[in-house]
Amino acid sequence: MILLVNYKLSFWIGLIQLYFVLGFTNLIAQNTTPETTIQNGYLQDKNQGSQTKLEHVNRELDSVYKSQDNIFNRYWLSYGLYNQALIAGLQKKDQQAVTLVDCAIELLTPLKEDAESLALLSLEQGYSTQFKGYLAMIRIGGNAVLNAQRAVAINPNSLRANLAIAINDFYTPKAFGGGKIALEYLNKAMEGLTIYPEDSLPRWGKPNVYELLIKYHKKKEQDSIALEYLTQALNEFPDSQLLQGMK
Repeated sequence: MILLVNYKLSFWIGLIQLYFVLGFTNLIAQNTTPETTIQNGYLQDKNQGSQTKLEHVNRELDSVYKSQDNIFNRYWLSYGLYNQALIAGLQKKDQQAVTLVDCAIELLTPLKEDAESLALLSLEQGYSTQFKGYLAMIRIGGNAVLNAQRAVAINPNSLRANLAIAINDFYTPKAFGGGKIALEYLNKAMEGLTIYPEDSLPRWGKPNVYELLIKYHKKKEQDSIALEYLTQALNEFPDSQLLQGMK
């Protein structure tokens, strides 16, 4: 199995070309990547109040994964299932959200040496805790923190690894030690973008970094700083529904 830490473009090109053989023809026909396909599916389903698009995308991703089990195919199937779980959660379909996110977690759990997989796994585990009982929530939340730390140890410059640590810290109650390092790792997430080129993949996560920076400074009653980040974020991502909702 190929271990993929930074998901460089050359490796992606080879695997995307492989989709011609494995049957993910819709993605190729649209001249896009699994990441863009999943994100477009999420937005379409969210706006339409359905899961039709992501269900279709995930069926194709599952077919590709079953044809060839590697980190690339596990990662994107997991990401697709996670996004569908988020939609199910928004639709108050909690049991479906649990099933989807648990499947997403299972795909990434064996990938102990890949920073991007561990970062995504951490976020998925964090999301899943809201559906668990107290003891399971504590256990899974602890694993989410550990996996974020492992991701940063492997690749300190990964935006998503630093975001995972920041999210875990930001949403951990102060009584349990939260709120101490979120800003530090959000800043590291922003700095990491200058180290790897823009064609480095995956690319998702920067709007989420902006979102958390804005929430952090609002929480600290630093509204002027929050507004600066919001303005910067909207200049960079003018069509982001996430950021538009923070006006």
